[in-house]
Amino acid sequence: MRWIAAAALVFHLLAAVISTPAPAAPTPRPPIIGATSAVLMDARSGRVLHAKSPDVPRPPASTTKILTALLAMEALTDETLVPIHERASEERSGSAIGLEAGERWKARDLLYALLMHSANDAAIALAEAVAGSLDQFAVQMNARAKTLGARRSHFNSPHGRYHPRHLATAYDLAVIARAALRIPRFAEIVRTQTWSLARPGQQSMMLINTNSLLWRYRGADGVKTGWIAQSGPCLIASATRDGWQLIAVVLNAPRMYRDAAALLDYGFAAFSPVRAAAAGEILYDGPLPGGARFLVAVAEDEVVVPVRRGASIATRITLLSTGAPVRSGQIVGTAVFSSEGRVVAHVRLLAAEDVRRGSWWARFVRWARRLAGRPP
Repeated sequence: MRWIAAAALVFHLLAAVISTPAPAAPTPRPPIIGATSAVLMDARSGRVLHAKSPDVPRPPASTTKILTALLAMEALTDETLVPIHERASEERSGSAIGLEAGERWKARDLLYALLMHSANDAAIALAEAVAGSLDQFAVQMNARAKTLGARRSHFNSPHGRYHPRHLATAYDLAVIARAALRIPRFAEIVRTQTWSLARPGQQSMMLINTNSLLWRYRGADGVKTGWIAQSGPCLIASATRDGWQLIAVVLNAPRMYRDAAALLDYGFAAFSPVRAAAAGEILYDGPLPGGARFLVAVAEDEVVVPVRRGASIATRITLLSTGAPVRSGQIVGTAVFSSEGRVVAHVRLLAAEDVRRGSWWARFVRWARRLAGRPP
């Protein structure tokens, strides 16, 4: 587009400041936790609110199954019949539901077994149904993780049993969990406490979610536990209060439920979600660089970000333009939102209306009339 050029004019405007309500008490300090690695993340924006060694790769154990479920849900429907092959039927170590070769299970049932009971045999069956083999599924896992922004992790299996190269960071696991929680089917399963698993030709099996935080923490709604000797206790937990969801990841946490609850408590107490911009809200109304008339620019999407209670949000507008003409809906810049000196969000700006090219004198007159508060 003509407005983007090598010699584009860029200028910055510090705009209005949005403040959160003043806190009634001093802002809580981050909790002291025993986990080796941890992350507290806002589920909507992906902003990290607190972290401890978030980028150190560690064995993720069965928290791996979040990515397995995400890939399975993207490839299979609930009613897809998954054939059980020998490799899945032979998987009896750790958690399993006793799949038998030759059976055909609905993908939905295997997903409940995978996420609630942490069934390793269900993980293998789903992986083979999606990719044909465990090796090809691992390729898909790593590719999908990278597209999500989880770039410091490497996955070798769908279940998370120990392998020296099967490693993930707390940050990457939070990113993967955030993406999975956007899938309604996934969110429904991981917040389910108990579920009756219909077994082909057998009595049903009652599944009890391994995440006991669902019973112990107000607003808890997910997501997955994990443990192997090399990883120590691991938990990815989520909770929603007043429509605001947080994700806590704790790895190698001897008291994983206490650590996760402490992180979630801190997030809900110390931060508050603030709407920095509404979709279609005018964020810039002023002269168009080098062009005619005035530009009205609006936010492309709604922006809601968590900021520390009592803190403010500053908005910096950057416009890129060689001048008129500008078409309505054209991308004309970016609004960057920061709080306490750190960037917390950004949104593209769109022209709210066409801007035609005019003479130099006409542009000057319109600008002067606008400054005087008179219609251009």
